[in-house]
Amino acid sequence: MLCYLLNKLPNSVALHEPLDISVLKGSSNSEVIDLINGFFQSQREMILASGTAISKSMGGRVPSNPLSDICEGGLRMRLLDGMTIVVDNVDSEFFDLYIKHPAVFSAMLPTLSENYRCFACIRNPLAILLSWSTAMMPVTRGRAPAAEWVDSDLARHLDATRDVLDRQLILLDFFFRRYADCDKAQIIRYEDVIASSGRAVEVINPKARQLNEPLASRNRREVHDRELTQRMADQLLDSDNACWIYYSREDVMSILTPS
Repeated sequence: MLCYLLNKLPNSVALHEPLDISVLKGSSNSEVIDLINGFFQSQREMILASGTAISKSMGGRVPSNPLSDICEGGLRMRLLDGMTIVVDNVDSEFFDLYIKHPAVFSAMLPTLSENYRCFACIRNPLAILLSWSTAMMPVTRGRAPAAEWVDSDLARHLDATRDVLDRQLILLDFFFRRYADCDKAQIIRYEDVIASSGRAVEVINPKARQLNEPLASRNRREVHDRELTQRMADQLLDSDNACWIYYSREDVMSILTPS
């Protein structure tokens, strides 16, 4: 959603998971920075020369959500059909360029934040768990391979945990703790982006003050299986998860209460 909103702004391009992150595996911190710098430069040249860029896409654009609400086998279908976007909002060589890779960039945040402006978008933790449960991604199984490559302790902890929900709670704690420990990363709440019709994205790009997008919260959208939702909520509420640095238990309870 943030990439979608940033791409609506003039001279602003946000790429959704464009990197072949396997090339980062086993690389030193300095090698990672060199690889990312090289990719930034190549994308700037590509955008200016051809009006295109590398990014996961649907119909040549970054969609507002890469997953549909249509389920197949209980998992939401992907809304992606390519790795190229059309860039038609750049009219100057001086434009803002963003890359989003949540798992690996979160794991590498201490290093990345020393070299780039970094942002983390957080969301009601129960809504995250509900979304993960149908996402057709590794987190649905309680795994985050890209983050595990970076943090071997995380990988070992997940390997030693059999229950999927327990692994998801470990991941939730890992990501929220990463953001809390790295005070150079600026935090944006999903709920604030929705409530402001996108204008809260001005933390990333001041031009977002002009946005007035018809956004609606999806925090309750995945509440289908009440038994599963209650189990998630109960375990989350009983935990000392790092998500409580940013959200209250009342925030979680609000999802359980019909509007």
